[in-house]
Amino acid sequence: MAVALARILFVPDELPWLLFIPATIAIGLVLGQGPGLLASALSTVAGALSIGSPSNEYWLSESQWVAALLFVAILIAMVMLVAALRESMRRSRALNAELVERERSAAEGEAFLASVLAASTDCIKVLDLDGHLTFMSEGGMRVMDISDFNDVRGCPWPSFLKEGGPAQAREALQAAVEGRSFHFEAAADTYVGTPKWWSISVSPIPGPDGRPARILSVSRDHTALYHAREQQRLLNGELSHRLKNVLTLVQSIANQTLRGACSIEQASAAFSSRLASLGRATDVLTTTAWQLAELHDVVDAGLSAVSGLKERISIDGPRIRLNSQVALALTLALHELATNATKYGALSNDMGSVTLRWWLTDTQGCACFRLLWQERDGPSVVRPTQRGFGSRMIERSLGSYFRGKASLDFPPEGVVFRIDAPLGDTGELIDD
Repeated sequence: MAVALARILFVPDELPWLLFIPATIAIGLVLGQGPGLLASALSTVAGALSIGSPSNEYWLSESQWVAALLFVAILIAMVMLVAALRESMRRSRALNAELVERERSAAEGEAFLASVLAASTDCIKVLDLDGHLTFMSEGGMRVMDISDFNDVRGCPWPSFLKEGGPAQAREALQAAVEGRSFHFEAAADTYVGTPKWWSISVSPIPGPDGRPARILSVSRDHTALYHAREQQRLLNGELSHRLKNVLTLVQSIANQTLRGACSIEQASAAFSSRLASLGRATDVLTTTAWQLAELHDVVDAGLSAVSGLKERISIDGPRIRLNSQVALALTLALHELATNATKYGALSNDMGSVTLRWWLTDTQGCACFRLLWQERDGPSVVRPTQRGFGSRMIERSLGSYFRGKASLDFPPEGVVFRIDAPLGDTGELIDD
């Protein structure tokens, strides 16, 4: 209506629809196709009303009707074109917004992936089909001590491995080219020469056609696990050796016990007691993985059979660690001494006592270990006419284990047992 009024006031009848064209196109561009078509119809009607006359039979002359029809047809076409342009602009803006969002999401995804690769302690590598390095993760460069990937870019990956590793790597590459995964373990030094062991997985990376286009290699540092396995293997071997020694010792105890026993009952009791003492000695060694045992613990295990009389045994000496064989032999020797003392010696009455002490001396610059077991105030001692298990074990086996001298004397005032041996062959002093 505003355009029609302006047309009446300012535009001659020869150009009745001139002002309606920009207004209608603007409506179609801003509001869309529907409002634009409505504006086209209203413009045609408003223009016709503004130039028509009652003197004409049909309000407009014939030429004006033709012009009106042409105007409305052209205007409708222009409105539809403008509406299509408007829709295209809307879609373009939507696509641009979607593209920006995708780029932002992709950037965030790349940043997240980069942070994951940087945080990983695995060495993640991408190889070409010939096995040459084309990519290495930041975390992988860190564990491999590589500061600049360009220093190793294009290098053949199998050449980094040691021993049988290159052959396994080539087998893994061939499997990946054929579309299969492969896993193996191998040794490889870092870029600066630090020896390490790796658990390595190799897999194909398919291309658009589904065939392997590149190869993924993931190496995990298994150095600690490798050393743990080696330590376990050594411990298993050591355990086997120790068990054989213990079984040999048990066999010797059995033979000596049965040989000197007067009856089955006596042999059974003596053998059970000695095995129990051996078991306590092995308990002491188990806590130290059969390496070293502290002498105070060995003494406690050896005297466990007379634990109710230990207040009559004076024990004194520095802290010393003994090797496993010496610890076993000394435990059995102390068990024999304590058992005999309760049966025949100083602990068989109410007045006797035992002194057990050990000390170190310096002999020509070498530390020597000395131990004394001395009984007092017991029954008068008489040297036995036959040598029993304890005497034979103490004087022969114990001296051999200590690599020194072990002696057992029977003065009338009480049994005396001595050890004199170099410390370096039997153990070590513990510094408090």
